[in-house]
Amino acid sequence: TLGFFFKDAIKKFIVTQCILLPVTSLLLYIIKIGGDYFFIYAWLFTLVVSLVLVTIYADYIAPLFDKFIPLPEGELKQQIEAMAKSIDFPLTKVYVVEGSKRSSHSNAYFYGFFKNKRIVLFDTLLEDYSALNKEPAEGEDGENEEAKSKTK
Repeated sequence: TLGFFFKDAIKKFIVTQCILLPVTSLLLYIIKIGGDYFFIYAWLFTLVVSLVLVTIYADYIAPLFDKFIPLPEGELKQQIEAMAKSIDFPLTKVYVVEGSKRSSHSNAYFYGFFKNKRIVLFDTLLEDYSALNKEPAEGEDGENEEAKSKTK
Protein backbone atom coordinates (compact mmCIF):
# COMPACT_ATOMS: atom_id res chain seq x y z
CA THR A 1 0.00 0.00 0.00
CA LEU A 2 1.00 3.60 -0.33
CA GLY A 3 1.10 4.06 3.44
CA PHE A 4 3.32 1.01 3.87
CA PHE A 5 5.66 2.34 1.17
CA PHE A 6 6.02 5.75 2.84
CA LYS A 7 6.47 4.17 6.27
CA ASP A 8 9.33 2.05 4.89
CA ALA A 9 10.85 5.04 3.08
CA ILE A 10 10.86 7.12 6.28
CA LYS A 11 12.41 4.27 8.30
CA LYS A 12 15.04 3.76 5.62
CA PHE A 13 15.89 7.47 5.57
CA ILE A 14 16.25 7.65 9.37
CA VAL A 15 18.37 4.50 9.60
CA THR A 16 20.57 5.65 6.72
CA GLN A 17 21.14 9.04 8.34
CA CYS A 18 21.93 7.48 11.72
CA ILE A 19 24.59 5.31 10.11
CA LEU A 20 26.00 7.43 7.30
CA LEU A 21 26.38 10.76 9.09
CA PRO A 22 28.78 9.51 11.81
CA VAL A 23 30.61 7.14 9.44
CA THR A 24 31.12 9.84 6.81
CA SER A 25 32.23 12.35 9.45
CA LEU A 26 34.78 9.92 10.85
CA LEU A 27 35.99 9.00 7.37
CA LEU A 28 36.51 12.67 6.49
CA TYR A 29 38.37 13.18 9.76
CA ILE A 30 40.62 10.18 9.00
CA ILE A 31 41.35 11.59 5.55
CA LYS A 32 42.13 15.00 7.06
CA ILE A 33 44.61 13.70 9.66
CA GLY A 34 45.87 10.70 7.68
CA GLY A 35 48.66 12.43 5.84
CA ASP A 36 50.25 10.69 2.88
CA TYR A 37 48.88 7.31 3.92
CA PHE A 38 45.28 8.40 4.50
CA PHE A 39 44.02 5.86 1.96
CA ILE A 40 45.32 2.95 4.08
CA TYR A 41 43.63 4.31 7.21
CA ALA A 42 40.45 5.04 5.27
CA TRP A 43 40.44 1.51 3.84
CA LEU A 44 40.93 -0.05 7.29
CA PHE A 45 38.16 2.13 8.70
CA THR A 46 35.69 1.18 5.96
CA LEU A 47 36.62 -2.49 6.40
CA VAL A 48 35.85 -2.33 10.13
CA VAL A 49 32.61 -0.40 9.53
CA SER A 50 31.52 -2.95 6.91
CA LEU A 51 32.16 -5.88 9.24
CA VAL A 52 30.31 -4.20 12.10
CA LEU A 53 27.32 -3.40 9.87
CA VAL A 54 27.14 -6.94 8.52
CA THR A 55 27.22 -8.23 12.08
CA ILE A 56 24.51 -5.94 13.47
CA TYR A 57 22.26 -5.79 10.40
CA ALA A 58 20.34 -8.99 11.02
CA ASP A 59 19.76 -8.42 14.73
CA TYR A 60 19.13 -4.68 14.86
CA ILE A 61 18.39 -3.18 11.44
CA ALA A 62 16.42 -5.82 9.52
CA PRO A 63 13.83 -6.26 12.33
CA LEU A 64 12.93 -2.58 11.95
CA PHE A 65 11.50 -3.41 8.52
CA ASP A 66 10.30 -7.03 8.78
CA LYS A 67 9.03 -9.41 11.41
CA PHE A 68 11.28 -12.44 11.95
CA ILE A 69 9.93 -15.48 13.78
CA PRO A 70 11.69 -18.78 14.48
CA LEU A 71 10.69 -21.60 12.14
CA PRO A 72 8.31 -23.84 14.11
CA GLU A 73 9.43 -27.32 15.03
CA GLY A 74 8.51 -29.87 12.42
CA GLU A 75 9.66 -31.90 9.45
CA LEU A 76 10.96 -28.91 7.46
CA LYS A 77 13.09 -27.60 10.32
CA GLN A 78 14.47 -31.07 10.98
CA GLN A 79 15.36 -31.51 7.31
CA ILE A 80 17.09 -28.11 7.15
CA GLU A 81 19.08 -28.85 10.32
CA ALA A 82 20.03 -32.30 9.01
CA MET A 83 21.20 -30.85 5.69
CA ALA A 84 23.21 -28.14 7.48
CA LYS A 85 24.83 -30.77 9.68
CA SER A 86 25.65 -32.98 6.70
CA ILE A 87 27.70 -30.18 5.10
CA ASP A 88 29.17 -28.88 8.38
CA PHE A 89 27.25 -25.60 8.13
CA PRO A 90 27.26 -24.11 11.65
CA LEU A 91 23.53 -23.34 11.75
CA THR A 92 22.32 -21.68 14.95
CA LYS A 93 18.80 -20.50 14.03
CA VAL A 94 16.20 -20.76 11.27
CA TYR A 95 13.79 -17.86 10.82
CA VAL A 96 10.71 -17.07 8.75
CA VAL A 97 10.25 -13.49 7.54
CA GLU A 98 7.03 -11.90 6.35
CA GLY A 99 8.17 -11.24 2.80
CA SER A 100 4.62 -11.41 1.47
CA LYS A 101 4.00 -7.83 2.64
CA ARG A 102 6.29 -6.57 -0.13
CA SER A 103 6.28 -9.24 -2.81
CA SER A 104 4.85 -12.60 -3.83
CA HIS A 105 8.28 -13.91 -4.85
CA SER A 106 9.79 -16.77 -2.86
CA ASN A 107 13.23 -16.30 -1.41
CA ALA A 108 15.62 -17.47 1.28
CA TYR A 109 19.07 -16.44 2.47
CA PHE A 110 21.67 -17.18 5.09
CA TYR A 111 23.95 -14.87 6.99
CA GLY A 112 26.42 -14.77 9.83
CA PHE A 113 30.06 -15.13 10.64
CA PHE A 114 32.09 -18.10 11.79
CA LYS A 115 30.06 -20.39 14.08
CA ASN A 116 26.97 -18.17 14.17
CA LYS A 117 25.08 -18.71 10.92
CA ARG A 118 21.35 -18.37 10.40
CA ILE A 119 18.91 -19.21 7.63
CA VAL A 120 15.93 -17.00 6.77
CA LEU A 121 13.01 -18.33 4.72
CA PHE A 122 10.38 -16.03 3.25
CA ASP A 123 6.80 -16.93 4.17
CA THR A 124 5.99 -17.05 0.44
CA LEU A 125 8.46 -19.90 0.07
CA LEU A 126 6.75 -21.85 2.84
CA GLU A 127 3.36 -21.53 1.14
CA ASP A 128 4.67 -23.95 -1.49
CA TYR A 129 5.73 -26.35 1.27
CA SER A 130 2.29 -26.36 2.90
CA ALA A 131 0.63 -29.71 3.58
CA LEU A 132 -2.26 -28.46 1.42
CA ASN A 133 -0.01 -28.44 -1.63
CA LYS A 134 1.36 -31.96 -1.16
CA GLU A 135 0.09 -34.83 -3.27
CA PRO A 136 -2.53 -36.64 -1.19
CA ALA A 137 -2.19 -40.33 -0.52
CA GLU A 138 -4.88 -42.58 -1.94
CA GLY A 139 -8.14 -42.09 -0.07
CA GLU A 140 -6.94 -38.89 1.64
CA ASP A 141 -7.64 -36.30 -1.05
CA GLY A 142 -10.84 -34.95 0.47
CA GLU A 143 -13.14 -36.37 -2.19
CA ASN A 144 -15.83 -38.58 -0.79
CA GLU A 145 -16.12 -42.15 -1.91
CA GLU A 146 -19.44 -41.45 -3.68
CA ALA A 147 -17.78 -38.96 -6.05
CA LYS A 148 -15.03 -41.48 -6.78
CA SER A 149 -17.50 -44.20 -7.63
CA LYS A 150 -19.30 -41.90 -10.08
CA THR A 151 -16.10 -41.41 -12.06
CA LYS A 152 -15.48 -45.15 -12.36
